[in-house]
Amino acid sequence: MKLPKRYKPAEAEPRWQKIWEEAGLYRFDRFPDRPIYSIDTPPPTVSGAIHIGHVFSYVQAEVVARFWRMRGYNVYYPFGFDDNGLPSERLVEKEKGVTAAEVGRETFVRMCLELTQQYEREFKVFWRSLGFSVDWDENYSTIDSFSQRISQRSFLDLHAKDRIYRKEAPTLWCPECHTAIAQAEIEDAEHSSVFYDVAFQLDGRDLIISTTRPELLPACVGMFAHPGDERYRDIIGKKATVPLFGYEVPILLDEKADPEKGTGLVMCCTFGDTTDIAWWQEHGLDTRIVFDESGKMNELASGYEGLGLRQARARMVEDLKAQGLCKSEEPITHDVNVHERCGTEIEFSVARQWFVRVLDLKDEIIAAGEKVDWCPEYMGVRFRNWVENLKWDWCISRQRYYGVPFPLWVCKDCGEVVFAREEDLPVDPAVAAPPVAACVSCGSKELEPERDIMDTWMTSSCTPFLNVKWREHDSRIERFKKEGEGATEFLMDLRPQAHDIIRTWAYYTVVKSVLNEGKIPWRTAMISGHVLHPDRAKLSKSKGGSAKSPAAVVEERSADATRYWACSSRLGTDTMYADEPFEDAKRLITKLWNASKFAIMRLEDFDPDAPRELALIDRWLLGRLYLANEHATKDFVKCEYHAAVQAVEPFFWHCLCDNYIEIAKKRLYGDEGYDDASRRGAQYTLYLALLGVLKMLAPVIPHVTEEIYHLYFAEREGVESIHVSAWPDPPPEWADPEILEAGDLALAAIEGMRKVKSTHKASVATPVGALRIACDDETWTKLDPLLPELKDVSNAQTVERAAEAGPEFVETDSPLIHVAAELLEQEED
Repeated sequence: MKLPKRYKPAEAEPRWQKIWEEAGLYRFDRFPDRPIYSIDTPPPTVSGAIHIGHVFSYVQAEVVARFWRMRGYNVYYPFGFDDNGLPSERLVEKEKGVTAAEVGRETFVRMCLELTQQYEREFKVFWRSLGFSVDWDENYSTIDSFSQRISQRSFLDLHAKDRIYRKEAPTLWCPECHTAIAQAEIEDAEHSSVFYDVAFQLDGRDLIISTTRPELLPACVGMFAHPGDERYRDIIGKKATVPLFGYEVPILLDEKADPEKGTGLVMCCTFGDTTDIAWWQEHGLDTRIVFDESGKMNELASGYEGLGLRQARARMVEDLKAQGLCKSEEPITHDVNVHERCGTEIEFSVARQWFVRVLDLKDEIIAAGEKVDWCPEYMGVRFRNWVENLKWDWCISRQRYYGVPFPLWVCKDCGEVVFAREEDLPVDPAVAAPPVAACVSCGSKELEPERDIMDTWMTSSCTPFLNVKWREHDSRIERFKKEGEGATEFLMDLRPQAHDIIRTWAYYTVVKSVLNEGKIPWRTAMISGHVLHPDRAKLSKSKGGSAKSPAAVVEERSADATRYWACSSRLGTDTMYADEPFEDAKRLITKLWNASKFAIMRLEDFDPDAPRELALIDRWLLGRLYLANEHATKDFVKCEYHAAVQAVEPFFWHCLCDNYIEIAKKRLYGDEGYDDASRRGAQYTLYLALLGVLKMLAPVIPHVTEEIYHLYFAEREGVESIHVSAWPDPPPEWADPEILEAGDLALAAIEGMRKVKSTHKASVATPVGALRIACDDETWTKLDPLLPELKDVSNAQTVERAAEAGPEFVETDSPLIHVAAELLEQEED
């Protein structure tokens, strides 16, 4: 049999990708009679080019999909694109250099659609280049009509269940993105700032407050002191004059004022933080919003109109100093809330927004989260902590342009809301007529479309609904749902995602599934970590990815090596981008290819039905195969891809290549002294061991394993691809403890022999006069059946037992065995 000398991934990988796709190998329902394993694939946000961090997490999930397919499941593995909302808008603004205000809403939305579709085509090409086993016919976009219908249906259902409300209230606001945002969209960032001691006036007396936000002075609506702070008892109930702006505000008591912080006096503004909001609500204070939607100061900040917040701060500090009202300043570094999308400091504004009522359901949401099998387990604690610390209902409206519309109209005269009919979904109220001609409350015909759009998470949180075709005529919900402990129903089997969006995608999906359907969205949540820059910052599209594009990495390193790199760290852990795993992958692939070529040459005449005799070392290797498979299977079930690889590689390198092949070589070659039954026993063992290794590594390195499988195994196994072949399932009786112990002792002796030769700088082939093993009677009895193998692999004339270990003996991996060897001169050829 003539075999290729080298494996060439640049040629093999695209060839196999084409073959798989043309055969529809990964198509859902290709094996309709099998049980379904469904994956709620994360739709990547279309907000810029893919970075290497995406490869890291998406490969990890894809590896698990391949495992379950080989386990005999009908794997539902779709792929979508999260291409609506603010991230896609910002991409268009960045690449096209325009805003919606400049080109108009209709033109801007068209530009968003065109650009996101262009990126999606590029994304598909790249994911295919990694050999993804996705069913590309099960494809969706969160802006397409199907997704809009499901998202709007979810909204109407929540409204019918009294979970939706509209209210004018303080709202988290991003002045850069010009929109309200939800609590889950903010993150902490360390910023340098200054504490300013600023003097308010009361009857000629300076009342000093400390603030990092002097630009909010025109938004001040009160001052607070702690009820137990004796310093200010005499001024409570009076009014102080706000510096620079000259109006008066009341001085009040509240226990939330900290007497140990600053001077103990605090100004309350609308709004600087959540404490300001609480004081404003509890004490019925005035409302003074001093900036517009773009963060520019308005007419309430007289003299500073039109300035940005930072400009206004600098100007006000100058003016305070000029009037002697800035008493001191101290540079500080502190954490501030920023918008995760753009890094801009968050403000609070008052506007009419749509909300989902969730704060009263914290306990139910936590209970639902506890029914999910979180991998790793500690990620469930992060989910619980997030829910426990929620302070806001879910704000779902955005003052943007490109997204899923709210299916409703509002009466201009009385404010009554008219909702679309479910049978009319999806609806864009900006172009569609309302379902009634006039307001049912006041009779007015002035029904105006809601111009806000839904938060992108309102649709992203519906991905399980998209996958099961929720309440559609061809719904899959009955096919997909699973029963868990306590008869809990799960919509899908697996949600893979990164840990940073537990607070958004995972949380919102649990909320939607519980509120809309009364079920848990998935049985298992597989939570990945991040790839870090050398400065330990997370790679992201919005903040810049790695210097080298993922496509360039795949082209340089190969798809399989890139996949191996992605699986080189434990699930859930952040890891630095490094070259070592790629080099490890290259060594593994080369060794796998060379070992397979050797094995295939020795297996050319293998007849699995012919009589065979298994030697003890054969049975030892099969026992080790069973144990490696047992560990790998359990690890893959728990989504621990790295641990699974760690279970397989030592078996391949140490047990199979370094030792068994060397020990069984003479039998495999059919050397004198070994009969046909013994040779066939070695062939049988080698066949099962190598095929087992190929199958267990196939999820991680699918191309080279498929190439080797088709060099020899495909015809004999009668299965078209290793990736739809059965996962190894060796019988437990293979793992005979006594045989495993005897084989391990023999390997310890062999390693000792190699150590002796290495110490004397002799080659492994150097002949040995007597291989002497110091051990007790029981150990020697266990080694006795393996003495012929020890003699052959050591190239020894005899193998002898020594009564005790003298100074010439070396230690081995087993404390029961010490080895010495009489090295002979190697004969010249």
